[in-house]
Amino acid sequence: MGKIDTVQKRIGLLVSLIGIAVVFTTITNRLLHGQELRQALGAITVWLLFLIIVPFLMSIFRESRFLKIAQVALFFLTGGLNIMSNRYQEFYGPAMFLAGWLLMRHYGFLETYPKTKNTIVMIMVVGFSQASAIIHNPEVGVYAGLTTLAFSLFLILLLMIIWRDMVRQQELLTKEYRRLRMNYGQLSAKLVELEEKKEPFNLKKAGITPAEERVIRVLTVYQASNREIAERLNIAESTVKLHLYKIYNKIGVDNRFAIIDLCKYNYQE
Repeated sequence: MGKIDTVQKRIGLLVSLIGIAVVFTTITNRLLHGQELRQALGAITVWLLFLIIVPFLMSIFRESRFLKIAQVALFFLTGGLNIMSNRYQEFYGPAMFLAGWLLMRHYGFLETYPKTKNTIVMIMVVGFSQASAIIHNPEVGVYAGLTTLAFSLFLILLLMIIWRDMVRQQELLTKEYRRLRMNYGQLSAKLVELEEKKEPFNLKKAGITPAEERVIRVLTVYQASNREIAERLNIAESTVKLHLYKIYNKIGVDNRFAIIDLCKYNYQE
């Protein structure tokens, strides 16, 4: 078996372990209530649980689109069965739908027609809940289970807000990574050019202030730590850190050693 290094395999392992534990508990409970082992093993509940586990067990060993679809479908099926079994006022069923919906998003099943698919999922949750309410609690009718549905909707919207913010942050990090790669490419070319010509780096062109230039000088000449720079320039160590932060941004580097390489021909001492 390969490493459990994908969401599909991890979900498969998690659900399989939980499912096996539930099957074992169900059989044990039936035995404790006087059933024979053959009766306990032959119970419909036990076999239904086992059949649900099988695709998740397969997911641990094999990565495939079919098994991803099976995982999503089984979450929806389990959610529907739970809601219809007179549990429309509990959160277990909607939670299964929510898990299936999250997997759909992660597996990329919502990249096409996302609004339509999201609407279908919501209609399924509402439909199952209200059908269960009408069947099992006709006195209250369609109003039964609305508390659970409202909370489910709240949780879904909350997750969407967090998800979108995470995606936005990831996009920003990706853009920053690409910018840094471009800067490093330009920096590498500049280092080669300076190495060949042995010319000093143009600090003025980079927008370096006199105070920042003094920090660069001490750093380059003495390869000093922040504390040593602060002592030599008679300034606070926090001020040194602030100067270095600004220098990194202006020059386009993220460490002190790159500054030393760039400016090694600026100071001859």
